[in-house]
Amino acid sequence: MQNLQHPALHAQHRAIMVVVCAIACTSVCAAERLVLATEEYPPYNMSDTRGHVVGLSTDIVKALLDAAGYEYDITVYPWARAIGMARTQVNTCVYSMSRTPERESLYKWIGPLVSNDWALFALAKSSRPASLDETANMRIGSYQGDAIVSYLQTRGHIVDAAPNDDVNPKKLLAGRIDYWATGRLIGQYRLTQQGISGIEPVLVFNRTEMYLACQKQLPDEQVKLLNNTLAGLQKSGAIRKIYATHGYTP
Repeated sequence: MQNLQHPALHAQHRAIMVVVCAIACTSVCAAERLVLATEEYPPYNMSDTRGHVVGLSTDIVKALLDAAGYEYDITVYPWARAIGMARTQVNTCVYSMSRTPERESLYKWIGPLVSNDWALFALAKSSRPASLDETANMRIGSYQGDAIVSYLQTRGHIVDAAPNDDVNPKKLLAGRIDYWATGRLIGQYRLTQQGISGIEPVLVFNRTEMYLACQKQLPDEQVKLLNNTLAGLQKSGAIRKIYATHGYTP
């Protein structure tokens, strides 16, 4: 039997289907568009003179998301705000995030993207500690939200956490702190950027790997896709080429 339908009902049915498809598409597209939060943490992530977000980790993240077919926006925030956004806002991720036991259950993890040596910087004329234990009663400068703060505090060290890392070289020069704890590369970068001499790394006390950390509602299949895509970029040599453009090796 032929199925006859009034033209008006047929048109209404088509309109409903269009709306349903549009909603479905919007849902899929929303799931594939990520909001990326980061901080000023050169040479891994930073703003250039035109306000664009650049850096070693940034280039790796862009290559990863482009290869996986994602749309994304990247914005620089204060670190405490960036990590809070990725903890509470759906489809939001933060980088470059050290993967620590305290943070493990708070995010879903893609990576590692890069490694990061944590170092103590001191005045060039200062004595060099042989281990972190020798600095137990010293004032160590870091900044709010950085994983180094909790790492040192849980080991009984005195940490002076500034609002941001930019101020710590000058605090060290002024004698307000005895050591400055930061990533070895970022510390050297900041000293060059600020034109400061007479400060140097005196002890590498830990090495961490830094990740893209995403809000926990990101579906597991997307996390798997991103990790597999990153592994493919590493295997193809694409990550090594990105390192090379920045003057580093993995």
